[in-house]
Amino acid sequence: MERSGQSLLSSLKNTRWDVAANTYGNNHATLIGLLVEWWISSEPETHRAIESGPSYGQFAKGIGGGMCDAVFCENSNAVGVLEVEGTRGEITIEKIGRFLASPRDDLKTLRFAVAVLYPTGPRGRGFERTMPSCWDAEIASKVTEVSHAHPGKPIIVVTFDKVYERQVEAIRRRNDYYKSKLRSVKGFAYEGGKEVTSSILWHGRG
Repeated sequence: MERSGQSLLSSLKNTRWDVAANTYGNNHATLIGLLVEWWISSEPETHRAIESGPSYGQFAKGIGGGMCDAVFCENSNAVGVLEVEGTRGEITIEKIGRFLASPRDDLKTLRFAVAVLYPTGPRGRGFERTMPSCWDAEIASKVTEVSHAHPGKPIIVVTFDKVYERQVEAIRRRNDYYKSKLRSVKGFAYEGGKEVTSSILWHGRG
């Protein structure tokens, strides 16, 4: 698989986003699985993955010990890092930067990163209750900063746009976490501190 930002982003259109669209609640584990499936299925003869990935190294205040959600491998060599996050977008991007700069020998082979950002629960009251955006200027600025520090390593950011559904039935009525529906998935590719391309990866019907 070619690993330019544009080619990685284009390949992500093959991800089974329809599975994510039909999974309600906090689908963190589902998203990790879908991205691992995307990576391995693209070249199953050589692509591997490590889930509950290793630490980038030392502990960092506010970021933790540096565990990632998964590492994408070619055979046994780490080539990409995956982070899936619902609440701390800027910190997640900073963490990716620490992986790309890791002094550990088994992480020096990293060549790209993928961050999947999604909203968790709704905000507001009454008819103003909506699902917030998981993408803003602050997060984009942090991606630009980290990408600039690692110009030869594309960073892909996948963002989820969800809509809050007030009228749901059966078990989805139990709490607000089950009332959001995936509307679209968008991807951004950064290289050398610049957004080189963006794309709608998936869009729901209606």
